[in-house]
Amino acid sequence: PILATLFLREPITWLKAGGVFLGCAGALLLILVSRHGTGHTSSVKGDVLCLVSAVSYATYLTAFRNVIVKYSPVTTMKWMFLFAAVVAPRTWAGIGYVVVCSTFLSYFMVPIGQRYLRPTVVSMYNYVQPVVAVLFSVAIGLDSFGFTKAAAALCVFAGVWLVTKSKSRAQVEAEAGMKKG
Repeated sequence: PILATLFLREPITWLKAGGVFLGCAGALLLILVSRHGTGHTSSVKGDVLCLVSAVSYATYLTAFRNVIVKYSPVTTMKWMFLFAAVVAPRTWAGIGYVVVCSTFLSYFMVPIGQRYLRPTVVSMYNYVQPVVAVLFSVAIGLDSFGFTKAAAALCVFAGVWLVTKSKSRAQVEAEAGMKKG
């Protein structure tokens, strides 16, 4: 929402701000209470990298919205992954699994979603990722699910819901025009 305000002049509503806060709080709670790896310790470096990734992706979605909407999802992903592959040739095998199983499918759907939703709603996808990661790690037996994680997941989903219910700039301007007229 901050980036959408800067780049697209979207208004920051109480509903949107509350949704982002609640989503961030839920994602942070999931990160803090989850066991990581076999030593069950958290990696601050990994958590910081995930945060940088989320902020970078939100900036990309907001700043390059016109380019994303202009080209087809296949064209966008073709060029993005081509350049990513060229700069990291030693990690192709490791990335292959991540690209095919999670990244390609989810990022392929984002430009499609952006055609119908505001960038703030699409970028909220990043807050849902920790919930999916926790559910997957519980499903394969690497973590446990309890009240704290359920509350954190509820915060994430409630935050996403609040952001989707907030008004866009077009809606605020339309309401302002109706009051004047």
